[in-house]
Amino acid sequence: MRKFISKKAVSAFAFIFTFSLFFNSDLKISAQTYPQTTYEAESASLHNVSTNTNHPGYSGSGFIDGFTDVGDYADFSISVDKTQDYTLRLKYSNHTDSTNVREIYVDGKFISNAYCSDTGSWDSWKTTDVGTNLASGTHTVRVALNNSKDGAINLDNLVVTPKNVSVRSLYMSNWKDMMAIWKASNLSDNDATSTKGPRLSELRYSGNWNVNQIQDYTGFFRDETNNKKYDQTHNFDSEAYYDENGVLHNNFLKYNGSDLHNMEISKDYAAVPNQNFVVARYTLKNTGTSSITYSILDMLHPNNTSSNNVSANYDSSRNALIVNMSSSGQPYLALGAFTAPTYYQAANDEDSSTSSQTCSPWYTFDGSGSLKNNSSASAKDISVAFDQKVTVEAGSSKNVYFYVALGTSLSNIQSICDTAKAQSGDSWFDNTSSSYSSWFDGKNIPNFNDADLTSVYKRNLVMIKNTIRPGSTTDDGAMPATTNSLNYSYKIWSRDSAVTALSLDAAGFTAEGERYWKWLAARQNVDGSFHTCFWLWDNTNAKFVEPENDAIGFFLIGAYKHYKATGNKTFLDGIYKEIKNSANYIMNNIDQTTGFGPADKSIWEEGDNDEYYAYTQASYAMGLKSAALIASIEGNSTLADSYNGAGSTIMTAINRDDTASPKGLWNAANGYYDRCVNKDGTVNTLEDTSTNILFALGDIDVNSSRAASHINKIEKDLNVDTYGLPRYPNDTFYYTSQWSPSGNEALEASPSWPQMVMWDSIYQTYKGNGSKAYDMLEWFKHRTATGFMVTGEAVSNVTEAPLVSTAAEPVTAASFILASLAYSNNYDMRVYSSEYNAGCSKGVKVTNGANADWNQYKYIPYYVDPSNDGVADDAQTDIRKVYVSNDDTNIYIRINNAAGTLPTTSSDSFQVSAYVEDFAKTAATTTATQYGTDLGRNMAYMFTRKNADTGYSKYSVDNGSWKLNKNITSVIAPQWDTASGGIEIVIPRSEIGSPKDDSWGHITIDLSKYINGSWKDQDMVRLNYRITGNSESWLYGDFE
Repeated sequence: MRKFISKKAVSAFAFIFTFSLFFNSDLKISAQTYPQTTYEAESASLHNVSTNTNHPGYSGSGFIDGFTDVGDYADFSISVDKTQDYTLRLKYSNHTDSTNVREIYVDGKFISNAYCSDTGSWDSWKTTDVGTNLASGTHTVRVALNNSKDGAINLDNLVVTPKNVSVRSLYMSNWKDMMAIWKASNLSDNDATSTKGPRLSELRYSGNWNVNQIQDYTGFFRDETNNKKYDQTHNFDSEAYYDENGVLHNNFLKYNGSDLHNMEISKDYAAVPNQNFVVARYTLKNTGTSSITYSILDMLHPNNTSSNNVSANYDSSRNALIVNMSSSGQPYLALGAFTAPTYYQAANDEDSSTSSQTCSPWYTFDGSGSLKNNSSASAKDISVAFDQKVTVEAGSSKNVYFYVALGTSLSNIQSICDTAKAQSGDSWFDNTSSSYSSWFDGKNIPNFNDADLTSVYKRNLVMIKNTIRPGSTTDDGAMPATTNSLNYSYKIWSRDSAVTALSLDAAGFTAEGERYWKWLAARQNVDGSFHTCFWLWDNTNAKFVEPENDAIGFFLIGAYKHYKATGNKTFLDGIYKEIKNSANYIMNNIDQTTGFGPADKSIWEEGDNDEYYAYTQASYAMGLKSAALIASIEGNSTLADSYNGAGSTIMTAINRDDTASPKGLWNAANGYYDRCVNKDGTVNTLEDTSTNILFALGDIDVNSSRAASHINKIEKDLNVDTYGLPRYPNDTFYYTSQWSPSGNEALEASPSWPQMVMWDSIYQTYKGNGSKAYDMLEWFKHRTATGFMVTGEAVSNVTEAPLVSTAAEPVTAASFILASLAYSNNYDMRVYSSEYNAGCSKGVKVTNGANADWNQYKYIPYYVDPSNDGVADDAQTDIRKVYVSNDDTNIYIRINNAAGTLPTTSSDSFQVSAYVEDFAKTAATTTATQYGTDLGRNMAYMFTRKNADTGYSKYSVDNGSWKLNKNITSVIAPQWDTASGGIEIVIPRSEIGSPKDDSWGHITIDLSKYINGSWKDQDMVRLNYRITGNSESWLYGDFE
C-alpha cells in the first residue's frame, strides 16, 4: 500500500432544555483545550534557504526566505508525548498567483504534499495542514521542494497539534414528535454566511414540521474576574459529537484564535427519549490557580413567522419565561430555570437601547453583565433570556442547567415547566443514558479488540437515530443525507437512506428499519420507481438528478432482509403490492438486446445521459432475487420464477465481456468491472470503486477469479492514504469541481470515500482476509471527526480529516456498521438466489478420479449457495457452490461443499442426487424428494449415488413415488474427491428425454446425510437450466 505517490494533484408536544445549578467534580466528558507546539522555521535545520525579517506578521525571530529551488528543505525536530493522529500546520506566505507545493516527510518517509495557496501579498500569512499519525517520541519533519514547477514561499513556523476536526451540525430527536439541530459558527471552513456562534439553530415539531420555531438558542459568556467578554459567539471555534449514551457534547474551543483564559466551557444536550424534553448542560472548568466568576447569558430567540405581535411573560412561580406565539398560529415556547436566576428578561429583540426596560438581553449583558428583570413584552420580534453568575474555584468545575420548552397551549407549557422542575438536570442526563442503554440492549454489537471501534459503531448509530424524523405514520421514518444543511439542505436521498435502513436492520434496530421501508413504499411512483430525493419536512419531491434507480433495488433487498431478520409476515404483506411494482418496473424495462435493467444516472449522478451503471445493475439483480424470495413467501411461484429469471438476465449482462456483442461490464483485457455500458453501445472503462458493491450484495462471489482480479486492480491503481479509495481517478469533486459542496476542501483531486473502503472491507471479510478487513475498519476510525463522528462523503488524503461540509453522513456510518457486522460474523449482506437461471455449452472429459477433472471447470459458470443452510450442522453436506454445463451428449455438474473435505468411510454417510424435470413436460412427476422433502417443482427423474454404493442409479416416478428405473453405465458414476470436498455427476441427455438445444428444465441438486439410522435431505441448490447449443450465448454465474 502507499500513502500517496504523486507530488502534485491534478487540477401535546413539548421540547425542553433543562438548565440548573449544581456541582459535579467527577466529569466523564467536559470541555477540552488541545495542546499545540510551535517550531520556528528559522530554528530548523536548513538546506539552501535563508532567513529574513522583511515582512511583518511572523512569529519568533524571523522566517525562511529563498525557499525557491529544487532541493531546498527545512528539517524540524519535533517531540510528541502520545501516539495518536496529529496535524502538521505550516504558516506561510505566497504571493506568486499560484498554489505552490511543498513535500512533507516524517523520519524520511513521504507523508503528503502541503498546498500553499496565494496569500495576496508577502505581508499576509496563511496556514495549511497535513495529517499523519505519530508515535510518541522525537521525529524529524522535512518540508521540501522537489518540483521545479513549484514557486517560492516564505515559511514562518510549524505547529504540531492533535488532530481535532469536528462536524459542524448534528440533529437531535426525542424519538417521538420533535427535532432540533445544533450548528457551529460556520458549516465548513469556506462558509462565511453565518454571523452566529455554536447554538441550537432549529427547533421543529410534528404540529408543523415545515416551520423552524426558533431563530436560535445560544449561550454567551463574560469573565467578570478578568474583565473579558466572549459574547461575539461567531468567533468561537467549537466541536460536537454524540457519545454512546445519547448525549450531544458541544465544546467551546478557541475564541478569536486564542484559548479562553484559565477556563474551558462546554454546553451539552440530552434529548430525553419519549419524555418531551431535551436537557442542556453548561460545564465550566477552571484550569487556573484562583477562582473565577463568570456570567452566562442563556438566550432563546423565537421565530415569529408572521407580522403579528407575540408576547412573553415571566412566571416567577415556575422561574420560566413563557412565549405565546398563538397569534401567529404557532406554539408556545418557554425558557426556564431550576433555581432563581441572577437576572431574567422578556424583551423586544429589536430594542437595543440599554436604558429601555424591553431592551434585547444581549445588549445589556454585553454592556454590564446584567439584565433588566423585565417581566413582560409584546412585539413582532421577541427574545427571552436568563443571566446566571457562577464562581468556579481553582481546579474545579461547575455545571449549570436551563430548559427550553415547546407546548401547544398555555396549560400545556405550564405543565411542561412543572415536569422539568420535578427532577434535576443531572437526572435527565441519567434518564437519557438509561434509555439509550435499553435501546442498545439485545442488539448486534460487535466485539472488537480495539474498544474505540465499538465507540465508532455505537456513537454513529446514535447519530443516525437522531436524524430519523420521528413519528408513527408512513410520513415519518426517513433521514436526511447529511446532518449538515450547507449544500444538501434537508434532502433525503432514497438510496442512501435505504442503505442506512439496511444497516439498522442488520444491527438489530428493526423498528427503525421497518419505519423507513414503509416510508419509502409510501413514496413509490405509479410505475414502481422512486424519486432520487425528497424533502425531509414535507416528503415532497426535491427534484434532483433523475432517474437514479438504485433505490429500487435496495428497496427490494431491504424489504426481504427486514423480513428475514424479523419474520414479520404482516410487514411483508403490507408492502407486497409496492414490492411487486418495483420488481415489475425493473423486469419489464430490461433492454431486450443488452439484458440490462433500465438505464439511469446511478450513484454519482454524473453525465447528461442515462447509462447502464454497474452499481445500479448490481442493485437491480439482487433486488429481483430478493423479490423472488418474497414472492415465494407470498405463495406466488410463477412470479418468483419471473423475478429470478429477470435477475439472472441482468447478471448475465453484468458478466458478459465488454468486447462482446452486445457489450457487458466485464473488462476481460484488464480484469475488472467497468463503470458502465453507455446506451449507445460503447463502454465507459473508468475504474470506479462503486463497482465494489457487486461483492457486498453478492452479485459476484468473492471467491471467484473475477472478484479477486477486480479488487486487486482497483486497489493497485486507486489506493491512497494506505487503504483509502476515491470514487475514481482524477475526481475533482470537493476539489476544483463547480459542484463541490463547499469549494476546495480536499486540497487535491480524488479524496477518499470511506463508504467505498467499507465495501472493500466487506469483500475482504467474505474472502477470509479478516486481518485486512479489520485494518480497514481501523483506517475508517482514524478518518472520523472529533468524538468518532463519521465524515461526510469523503476525507482529504492530505489532512487525513473529514470534509465537513457533508458531515456527518448517515450512509457512511451505515457502511461502517455493515462492515463491522460482517467482520464480526453477525450479518451477511449478500442475497442468495432461491433459484438460478443457467446455461453453458462446454463439455468435460470425465476421467476416473474426480480431482483430475477439476481444472476443466475453471471456465464453467458456478452458482453459490449460502453456508450453514442445511438441515443439520454438517459442513460436508452443506453445498457451497454448483457448476453446470452441457455438450451435445451430457449435462455436467460439479458440487463443492462448505467443508472442503468428504468422509472416507465406506459405510453410509452421504448421498448426492440430481432431480430433473422432464424438459418435454410429458413424463410422470412428483414434487417431493426420495425422503419427502418438498422440491417445489414437478420432477420426473432422479440421478443418485450414495457414498457406499458402487453403481449409479436412475429413478423415475410411478404413481407419485420414486421407483428405480435402471443403473446407468454409459457414463462414469458420480464420483468425489475426499480431499477437496468436490463431487462430480454426469447426466446423459438421452436419460431425460434427449431435450433439444434451447430447451428449459429445472434441476435440483441435493446432498443428503445418514443420521441416526435414516437418510435425510440436507441441502439443495435449484437451477432453471437451458440446454445450450454451441452457438448460443451463455447464461452467466461466477467463474473459478
